[in-house]
Amino acid sequence: MSIIYNILIQLYALLIRIHSLGNSKSRKWVEARKNIFTELQESIKNEKKIFWFHCASLGEYQQAKHLIASIKKQDASIKILLSFFSPSGYEAVKNHSEAHFECYLPIDTLSNAKKFLSIVKPSKAFFIKSEFWFNYMNTLHEKNIPLYHVSSVFKKDNIFLKINFFKRILSKSTHFFVQDNISFQLLRDVNIKKATVVGDTRLDSIFSDLKTYKKDSKLLNFSTTKPTIIFGSVWPEDEHIYLSFINKNKDYNYIIAPHEKKYSKKIANKTNSILYSEFIQKDSIKENVLIIDNIGILKYLYSYCKAAYIGGGFGKGIHNISEAAACMIPVLFGPNHIKFVEASELIKLKLAKEISTFNEFRDAVNSFIPNYKKDTAINHFKNQESAVSIIMKLIYKN
Repeated sequence: MSIIYNILIQLYALLIRIHSLGNSKSRKWVEARKNIFTELQESIKNEKKIFWFHCASLGEYQQAKHLIASIKKQDASIKILLSFFSPSGYEAVKNHSEAHFECYLPIDTLSNAKKFLSIVKPSKAFFIKSEFWFNYMNTLHEKNIPLYHVSSVFKKDNIFLKINFFKRILSKSTHFFVQDNISFQLLRDVNIKKATVVGDTRLDSIFSDLKTYKKDSKLLNFSTTKPTIIFGSVWPEDEHIYLSFINKNKDYNYIIAPHEKKYSKKIANKTNSILYSEFIQKDSIKENVLIIDNIGILKYLYSYCKAAYIGGGFGKGIHNISEAAACMIPVLFGPNHIKFVEASELIKLKLAKEISTFNEFRDAVNSFIPNYKKDTAINHFKNQESAVSIIMKLIYKN
């Protein structure tokens, strides 16, 4: 199985290179890795104590962020190296993350893993959520470097829990900090007992950010003239929900935050709206639709709103719903959410609702949203704010 895995990794790298010939994202993925070992050697030379965090993209970084900050606070001598798999994650946080160094992760070949670890020499490693790169993991074990998996989630159909090669390497990891009891039990079923249920570490980051955030007076004024509904991380596939509702209901103000910035002007052409870049320049506005053409503020915008619709549920899968739910507002999203533990939990607590049609969305605004129980939300999130503190106690105990 090891041979097959390494062949597949090499094939994956080849396919990305071929795809990069006509795709800018793939090209950036390839180009960014060309001089990575030289750059690493220059940037981290003479560092004696490095903790390595690896994230797939921006969402995983949000799950690592508060843990990184806590480690730095615990021991200022520790330097944090943060690696990313995707350009979207790296580009979003480079030069302003909680880490001291950022880089792309070289593709998971055995030679790359050995060379990367010989340069970095991490004291500890942390892989976030579903990042399982088995040559890196095995090499970490061979070098006796502790590896922690943070905010991991496992499903019954997870191939890594079914094939002996993967199970054997997973069992070598130091500890799994999982999000839910199902993941914990699935690990126990394959005799991996070094696991603790801590919930989603992203919540620690969210609450930390909200505590230090100072609300904007212009956004406050906009959101209080009428009840405000936000449509966060939306795609064209979500338009049949929110555009119809906006055009038919003038009793609300609306904030629309597209998942991709370039989509902003297209939405503006279909609504009586103002772009955020224009909104902040004006003293007063007549429009009741605010379109966000700015990156990095969405997580704060939920705190101004009465309810949130999160996009992606009519495509590959819903985007981050925790940021909205943590602001103690009801959350709506499309049907593709089965991979997201937090979605199932919030639905069970009647703090969120799946919608599949425009009529279901309209009915949810009229009936589900008014019956939202904020006390239930407060109690739910109060029990989940300690994930990072649990992890800190265990990694320093070890």
